[in-house]
Amino acid sequence: MEKIPLSLDDLYRLKHITRVALSPDGQRVAMVVKENVKAKDASYEHLFLVQNGGCCHCHQLTRGASQNRAPGWSKDGRYLAFLSKRASEDWEDEAKSQDAKDPTWQVWLFDLEWGGEPRQLTRRKEGVVDFSWSSDGHQIVYSSRDPSKEQSEYLKSVRGEAKGEKKGPFVIRRTQHKAEGEGFLDEVSTHLFVLRLDTMQTRQLTGGRGSEKRPSWSPDGRWIAFVSNRSGDEDNNYRNDLWLMSPDGTQARRLTYGDMAVSQYAWSPASSRIAFTSSFPPEDSYALTTVWTVEVERGKDLNEPFATYIGKGYEEPAASTLSCQGGGYDGSYPLMQTPATAWGRDWDRPVVGPVAWLDEDHLLTMVGERGKTRLAHLTSSGGARTVFPVDPMSALERFSLSRDRSQLALVTSSPHQAPEVYVSSWEDLTSGTLSQDEPLTDFNATWLSDRLCASYRRVEFLNTDGVPVEALVAMPPGWSEEAAPCPLVVKIHGGPMTYDEPRFEFTTQFLAGQGYAVLMVNYRGSISYGEEFCRCIKGDWGPRENDDIMSGVDTIVKRGWADPQRLFCTGFSQGGIMTNWAIGQSNRFCAAVSEHGMWDYVSAFGTDDCHVWWNDDLGMPWHNRAQYYRMSPASAVEAIETPVLITAGEDDWRCPLSQAEQMYVALKKRNIPTELVVYQEEGHAISRPRRAIDRLIRMCRWFERYGGNPSGAESARGYPSGNMAPSS
Repeated sequence: MEKIPLSLDDLYRLKHITRVALSPDGQRVAMVVKENVKAKDASYEHLFLVQNGGCCHCHQLTRGASQNRAPGWSKDGRYLAFLSKRASEDWEDEAKSQDAKDPTWQVWLFDLEWGGEPRQLTRRKEGVVDFSWSSDGHQIVYSSRDPSKEQSEYLKSVRGEAKGEKKGPFVIRRTQHKAEGEGFLDEVSTHLFVLRLDTMQTRQLTGGRGSEKRPSWSPDGRWIAFVSNRSGDEDNNYRNDLWLMSPDGTQARRLTYGDMAVSQYAWSPASSRIAFTSSFPPEDSYALTTVWTVEVERGKDLNEPFATYIGKGYEEPAASTLSCQGGGYDGSYPLMQTPATAWGRDWDRPVVGPVAWLDEDHLLTMVGERGKTRLAHLTSSGGARTVFPVDPMSALERFSLSRDRSQLALVTSSPHQAPEVYVSSWEDLTSGTLSQDEPLTDFNATWLSDRLCASYRRVEFLNTDGVPVEALVAMPPGWSEEAAPCPLVVKIHGGPMTYDEPRFEFTTQFLAGQGYAVLMVNYRGSISYGEEFCRCIKGDWGPRENDDIMSGVDTIVKRGWADPQRLFCTGFSQGGIMTNWAIGQSNRFCAAVSEHGMWDYVSAFGTDDCHVWWNDDLGMPWHNRAQYYRMSPASAVEAIETPVLITAGEDDWRCPLSQAEQMYVALKKRNIPTELVVYQEEGHAISRPRRAIDRLIRMCRWFERYGGNPSGAESARGYPSGNMAPSS
């Protein structure tokens, strides 16, 4: 069969492995696989199981129109618990539940020895957030929203659950009053509950004001660890602390003291220490995330009930709280410093993944290293090194370590290979004997072998300040140095504290298949190139990033890879912001597509969910209005001449629709060719496959209208022009 470039229908063939979990003995791998289903115009996550050694095909455990995630093995490997959004297994409960058509996340259980349908373990009206097995495998601790009677009545009102009543008003009291993916926030706390599997009896472990999440049972069974912000000012800071509670609820201990933003964490094998990831200080978005460890025995035992421990250990906020003009945290500060040890602190590599213990003195985690995600090995003596992957054009997406630490499961991808799972021992991994040509799974390799993929090149250049900058360039399939220059799409990553890496990415591959070269610059602000490289844009977005991007364009044009008369620009989120900025600084681009970006930061404040970030970067807009507006793309509105297609999500709480509307009307008033596409019921990301395809069609046609390559391939594959909005 003749190979062809990626088609739009390939979006339904592509599968993403969003989670891997090795069984305790390392002999089986549980996976969560996300796929797009054309007939349902929806994405589903399902559980799969495969035997280590490749002696059998992957076995699909869950099916149908359900969502499944977070697989967790019991100690003996017989049971696999997981979170699932599916109809209740009890017909009576299902008939009475308002969630019959829109179920909540609950804990379910597979018996992998006897087989059969999964068993439902929890029936929480507000669902379950996360869970953890006890060390003996007889209990599960989980976190769940726990509304009071008054709060339950309020929830019924805003959801319109009362018979004959329409939805009531939102009553908002919180400073952090909204969040992307959640909408308006209420005051319901999330607490911990312990379930005994033999009796199915549940008891509440925590309560009161404050929320407790991400529980994890210690290997020795003595403690349950969890994360909670009990500063008393949790809407104005990121100070999530590590706490311990005995399983019977009689003892509580604090391990960090309000100066950390604990994210992912893991118990050491001997239960003597906990490793966790945190930046320092917590509100500084440009500080590199580092691995820290704390000694359990050095924690502070609480001398009063845990539920009342709110605001303790902090100084009172000053009267000038949140009045700073130059940025920085200005809330209540902790009175103590956590006795934590930083592992690899001077390494200048950001931690971007979970942590796992090899033994009491050795840790594994994922770090960003010069535009690539790799597995890192850290030691208690201060050693730090990356070990996998060694291929410069391959990136690590996920990993899992078995409980006995004999095996690792790794998910990797590359520009020509979509994600697959590999299993290796630590010895084979570090000796370089693991072959990435022999994955344990085949979710994507077979169909992708019939496709022509873009060839990637890594380039380095100097910006106008003389700072070295790296970029990836995806060239059309079959292109060679002797070929004519290609039309160029500058595709700007979001964040800004993320990075483009050599992994399989559908949009890039599709654009390259349409004959475009695609330039992806890791501009200043991107992590993985050191903290200074990232931090230099703090409080002054725009000029440095744009200089790096345009220097990259100059480099590609000078090499003869790109046609200087056919330059285009696009980006999503922060990439949309930088697209808006770029067209205000230069008219070099023939056309641009700005996706889910921002326009005016003054008007954005309070309408998005990022007020803590804005405060740390710039202070309050009423104290620093000039700088807020100066670094807004709107400040260059009168210089924009580039035709621009603007897209937005109707329910986007990160980069609100109002920002796209302001930009659209401003450009319309200036008679700049522009269109605004609003995706209904979508948030900051596009969730429906059909809309993801619609987005690509619109992008290609917009570029085509202003000198890009013809984009007629999609019409022959069932995407006629009639489904598109009329063009102005």
